[in-house]
Amino acid sequence: MLFIAILFISLFSIIYIFYNFSNKNFLKITNFKPKSNKFVLYLNILFLFLLSSLIYYKIGNPFINMDQLYSSQEKLFKKNIAQKKIIKRDLENFDKLVLLSDQNPKNLDILLELARTASRLNKTDVEISSLKKILSIKNSPNLKSLLAQAIIKKADGQVTPKAKKLIKEALSEDPLNPGANYLNGLAQSQIGNEMLAFEIWTELYKRTSKNDTWKKDLEKNIRIAAKNLGISKKALENKLKDDVLANNDLTKEILDLNEKEQNIRINQMVEQLADRLKNDKNDLEGWIKLYQSYKVLKKNEKALKAIRDAIKLNPQNINLKQILLRELLPTNKKPVFSKETNKLVNDILVLEPNNVDGLFFSGFAAYNKGEKKKAITYWDLLLKQLPKDSLMSKEINKRIKLLQD
Repeated sequence: MLFIAILFISLFSIIYIFYNFSNKNFLKITNFKPKSNKFVLYLNILFLFLLSSLIYYKIGNPFINMDQLYSSQEKLFKKNIAQKKIIKRDLENFDKLVLLSDQNPKNLDILLELARTASRLNKTDVEISSLKKILSIKNSPNLKSLLAQAIIKKADGQVTPKAKKLIKEALSEDPLNPGANYLNGLAQSQIGNEMLAFEIWTELYKRTSKNDTWKKDLEKNIRIAAKNLGISKKALENKLKDDVLANNDLTKEILDLNEKEQNIRINQMVEQLADRLKNDKNDLEGWIKLYQSYKVLKKNEKALKAIRDAIKLNPQNINLKQILLRELLPTNKKPVFSKETNKLVNDILVLEPNNVDGLFFSGFAAYNKGEKKKAITYWDLLLKQLPKDSLMSKEINKRIKLLQD
């Protein structure tokens, strides 16, 4: 009501000033004879007062809180000084670390510190070189994930074939690796498989602790993917709110243990889960967790059995069939097709005719049989699902040209 009253009076004042006082006949008709221009001045002051009241009401206090301003400036100044100190320290340490790494080429601590320092200084070539040296000494999914990230950074955010290979290797060794899962989602997004990227990122989000600094970036990517897929905000919020694992006390307890104790505890939990599923075979989520657990423990045969049991419970789930298909046809090896893989590919395409994995492997299967026209047909359909400039598009185009020659 206050806003409407101020607006009405302000408008009335404007009309009165600019119409009545500009109308010479108005003074004659009304016999209005102002003694001076003071009356007009008073009206202008009233108008300005009302207008400023209106603005104040709408946008708040126009004056700056100087204490807050000085405080913000001081914080920014201190932050800049701290950043400059870190950069100066890193620059001083960088040359020392390079020299030390040359003198001690197998010292993991020195190489890792050099990689971290190079990353902060955006010396990506040195970061990549250091991580490669570490990997030649110690093989781990975390290191592969870090190296893939550095390679992607050097390629201006594009997931290159080398990075893809590292990501897949990291995931085969540790399916729950956060860095590898994040980059896998990025890779899927870049080849146009937005839905799979969305699924990967949302599952990762649920396993991510609220204290992880990169969770906001992950959520940003999820929201962009959801927007591209036409997923409503309400549906997205429901998808993200079930953050069970990240807040699970048992999970935190395990993460606090050393590697040996973790393996013992995880093995105990996995066996307990496997025993429970013998009596509760309809627990789909349980079978998926069992598959993931066996992958972490590198018990691949048991992992395959668990994912097959999960598919039996939910045969319409494309994601589960894609997981099994990738297990049976890993991209880092020459694909060996079987009745099972052929059925999986066909099932996937029946459920989703434009599925990227389904089209790719169908084309590959036809290519292996010498059915060139059939392979080209599948891969032409695949190209329509991919961004024109993506690495996968370029690779498929090369294969098609070879078949056409």
